[in-house]
Amino acid sequence: MPVYFFSLLLLTLCLAPLQATPSTPSPAVYHELTVQLTPDKSHIRVKDIITLPNPVAGFRFLLHDDLAIEAISPGAHLEAISGHAEIPRARYYQVRFPTPDNRLTISYGGHIHKSLTETTPERGDRPAAGEPITDAGVFLSGADFWYPQIPDHLLKFTLHTKLPEGWISVSQGTAIGDTDGWQETSPQDEIYLVAARFHRYTQVTPIARAEVYLRHPDPGLANRYLQATRDYLMLYQRLIGDYPYTKFALVENFWESGYGMPSFTLLGSRVLRLPFILHSSYPHEILHNWWGNSVYIDYASGNWSEGLTAYLADHLFQEREGKGADYRRDTLKRFADYVREEADFPLSRFTGRHGDISQAIGYGKTLMFMHMLRTQLGDSGFIKGLRRFYRENRFRHAGFADLRRAFEQVNGIELDDEFRQWTAGIGAPALALDDVRVENLADGYRVTGKLRQIQEQPPFSLRVPVYIQTRETPAPSPRYLPMNERELAFDFRLAEYPLRISVDPAFDLFRRLAPGETPATLSQLFGAPQMTVVLPSAASAADRSAYQDIARAWSRRWAESRVVWDRELDRLPIDGPVWLFGYENRFIPELTRFLDNSELALDKGTVSLQGKRFTTDGSSIALVTGDQARSLGLLAVSPTQATAGIIRKLPHYGRYSYVLFTGDQPDNLAKGQWPTRDSTLSLPLAAEGDLLPPKFEHRPPLADFEG
Repeated sequence: MPVYFFSLLLLTLCLAPLQATPSTPSPAVYHELTVQLTPDKSHIRVKDIITLPNPVAGFRFLLHDDLAIEAISPGAHLEAISGHAEIPRARYYQVRFPTPDNRLTISYGGHIHKSLTETTPERGDRPAAGEPITDAGVFLSGADFWYPQIPDHLLKFTLHTKLPEGWISVSQGTAIGDTDGWQETSPQDEIYLVAARFHRYTQVTPIARAEVYLRHPDPGLANRYLQATRDYLMLYQRLIGDYPYTKFALVENFWESGYGMPSFTLLGSRVLRLPFILHSSYPHEILHNWWGNSVYIDYASGNWSEGLTAYLADHLFQEREGKGADYRRDTLKRFADYVREEADFPLSRFTGRHGDISQAIGYGKTLMFMHMLRTQLGDSGFIKGLRRFYRENRFRHAGFADLRRAFEQVNGIELDDEFRQWTAGIGAPALALDDVRVENLADGYRVTGKLRQIQEQPPFSLRVPVYIQTRETPAPSPRYLPMNERELAFDFRLAEYPLRISVDPAFDLFRRLAPGETPATLSQLFGAPQMTVVLPSAASAADRSAYQDIARAWSRRWAESRVVWDRELDRLPIDGPVWLFGYENRFIPELTRFLDNSELALDKGTVSLQGKRFTTDGSSIALVTGDQARSLGLLAVSPTQATAGIIRKLPHYGRYSYVLFTGDQPDNLAKGQWPTRDSTLSLPLAAEGDLLPPKFEHRPPLADFEG
């Protein structure tokens, strides 16, 4: 869902007498808007009848300063207020009534020449001119201040639209007639107005109306999204509670984007046609109608919504396929690769994604915290807590404290320590196994040892899952060890012959990964604090130029970086990660010493990845090898025209050890991870012939919960 920088600023400005605290339901302001759009001239004209909850002597509102106020209610006095430059191109107005009143009619119009919404990696790129009103389409949000905004108050609205022939508008709520506008009677935190020459498709579902708005006719694509909408609405209503709106719409945007608003999502043309989006990002955006777009975020105490949504969408669908542990491992690895101690911050300070570090913390750490709560409370206690949180905070602002109270009330336990540790603290525990021994007893076996926390920070309070595999139970359930100190001795008695002991092999804890638990991945290169890029002197002039462009584009990702030609080096540096560019790079033989030929083989004109052979002509490859001490990467681009796409796309493949693209776009052809070796947290206890790989009993997917 969109997160607006300017919405946060409103909380810090001088508020009107209507002020209400985010933790209590604020009385909603009602807007009756009549909007006339002239997209080819980037012009908007609006009449807004504002109804306040109670009569007041006056109030303040914000409006875009490109919009000229043309008329107000007779008797009302309006004055522009200066001195609020914190919000560029937005202006404060003070309204005063001769006697207390609760209604103001205002008319205004103008050309909004540039949107106030800042471009961020989460929001996608606006068109080059940054215009929110163009002949290609219209996108107006609260961050554009296109309607009068009264700080710190929710709102309801009726929106009548006057559009060019063939245009259709989309907003929150329920449609008025066929193309007359929209109405939303539940409290909202902003108003969206999207419009274009859409082709509309609809389907009635048991939950709400499913709608699809495409820029060109495509019934097959529309039907796939209509059916998916039906399925996801039914899934999340069953898990959490009643869907809060009367429709959900997929809307094709006029630039590449991917974000969700109340009752609709706005996806770019390329994005919505990617085959995996229908089963990954799309349910994520639908779920935001419960988390973030009906239970609103109290940003002052931290954004809980993104991580909770990722857990119940992205993670849930991986868990359905038996890949939940892999997803959690990749989440932990992303945190390890991107979050250095000096860049870490608590969840209570996370407001929205603005790069890899904030994503690893705000999404990843919150996701893992939700998973730890689930393992502690059980599926029933976890889901019932979420249902109570939703039921009590719908159309209100809520924070981590409200989430904690819901879990406590349902489960009858105190969770203050857990929430304080994971939302107010920084860092992550790191675990080690020591002095593990097996003793034969007259009536069975005894396994003893020590579990240590080896991070620099003070010890965390943990419930550490330990699995002991035996001949009779090769996939055991966990034994949980409460651990509050730096070191914990354990002593297990077993009737069956123990074969292996494993600490947290399903990655149920938020922690630092141990050696051997994860392969080298591209995120180690993108997340490194420093980087040496070695360019190929023997490449063609065009390729040399392309590789220089890539190095320049990515250089801001690293605090320190240097770019050198391979001919300038006698040997590779050993004090940090190195990225080799180009098949012609004379240091490529260094790569193969980390992997055997069954994983990687580079021959003239071909590359073999885990036994699959690909031609290098017309294919671009990125891979990383190495160990805990050092990462060594390779990037080779073919054809040169794929350079721009590689710059844009490759950082999104950080969870993989290797990625292969083909063509100019380029399109992904193959991706994967190298196999892992034995983890230092998984130790064999038996003779060679009796060994088992680490296994554990999988819990049922949360989507299967009934109750």
